[in-house]
Amino acid sequence: MRLATAIPVLLSILPMSGCAVFGPASQSAFSSGAVALNGGLVGQTAFAAEMPDRVRTKALEAEFQALQFSPAGQAVRWSEDGYSGEVVPTQVYRVGSQDCRAYTHVLSAGSKPVKTTGVACKTESGLWKPVA
Repeated sequence: MRLATAIPVLLSILPMSGCAVFGPASQSAFSSGAVALNGGLVGQTAFAAEMPDRVRTKALEAEFQALQFSPAGQAVRWSEDGYSGEVVPTQVYRVGSQDCRAYTHVLSAGSKPVKTTGVACKTESGLWKPVA
């Protein structure tokens, strides 16, 4: 009788355990994707030198999320410690064997918005790298 009770319980737990394993792995990939942007558009702004690391990380993660997951024209918004931004990617296009997309990042600190634009292409390892 105990085995008959245990099997449905185990079967109900299995889907959740798969999610638990997937969660940290996807976060790790997300962070390495942001790191691969090598400063991204955020690094090109006048704010870059004065931004705390956690703010810069939040901005880079928004750039990665926009490039990797957002439909063309859909903004990814972020904010942290008085800074905020909006990253908007264009349609993915192909250059040779690489997927590329242009994107803009409007970054604000207080009332001074700064707009930067650039292009990133996917590397062979599947991470986005700025090219222009």
